[in-house]
Amino acid sequence: MAFFVGRLSCRRHGACKTRALRFVGLAAWIFSDFASAQAPRVSDQAFHFTVFSARPLADLAFVPRAGAPPVKLVFYPTARSPRYEFRGAPPLRLVDGPSGAVLAEAVVPPEIREALLLLTPIEPSPTSGLRYRVAVLDDGAARHGPGGLAIINFSGLTLSGFVGRSEVTLKEGLNPTLAVGHSAKVQFRTPFKGRSYQSYTDTVELNKNERALLILFPPFYKGSLEVQSRLLIDEPPAAPAPARRER
Repeated sequence: MAFFVGRLSCRRHGACKTRALRFVGLAAWIFSDFASAQAPRVSDQAFHFTVFSARPLADLAFVPRAGAPPVKLVFYPTARSPRYEFRGAPPLRLVDGPSGAVLAEAVVPPEIREALLLLTPIEPSPTSGLRYRVAVLDDGAARHGPGGLAIINFSGLTLSGFVGRSEVTLKEGLNPTLAVGHSAKVQFRTPFKGRSYQSYTDTVELNKNERALLILFPPFYKGSLEVQSRLLIDEPPAAPAPARRER
C-alpha cells in the first residue's frame, strides 16, 4: 500500500497548521490500522499431551496456562508420561524447573488435540539455549486406535522386513499405523556391504483396547547394526464427548 501526500493550501498559518495536524493524525490512524491488519495474530491453543524420552529427563516443567505455576513433567522409561493439558499461546515451552530457562519448544499443529512429544538431546550439547529437539506425533485414537502398531524409525538405518505377514519397508520418522490385532511378530533387517543383517526382532502382544508404538533408535555401539528400541503400549485416550445442543 502506498500513501501519497498532497500539497496543503491555506491562507492562514494557524488553519494550515491545524489541517496538517489533522492529516498527520488521519494518516497515522490509517497506517496503524493497516499494520495491525497485516500482523499475524497468534491464537491460543488447547490440547492434551504426553512426553517420552529414551533417557528419562529430570527437572523439566511447563506452564499449563497463563498465570499458573509450572508443572513438573514425569518421564517413564518404557511408557508415555501422565497426560497433561496445555492452554495458551504457542509454542509450548519446556523449561528447567529450578531456573525457568527454556530448554525445548514444541510446535503443535492446531488440528492436533492429543499429542505425544518425543524429546531427543541436541548433540553436541549446547552450553546455552535449547537443549532438546521435540518431535510431535498426533496421538489421537482416530490416527492410532486399538490393535494398531505405529513405528517411528530414528535409527538412521535402512530397515525392511515383516510385521506379522505384511512386508514392510520403513521410511525415516513416523510410518503408517499397521493393524496387528492381539499379536504380531516384528522383524527388520538392514543391508551392509552386500549382505543383509538382522537389526530388530520381537513380538508385539496387545490386550483388548491396547495399541503399541515402536520407536527405533540408533545402535548403542558405533558400527553395530542392532538398533535400540522402546515399545510403548497403552490405551488410546477417549474422544471428547460431543457438545450438547441447547434448546
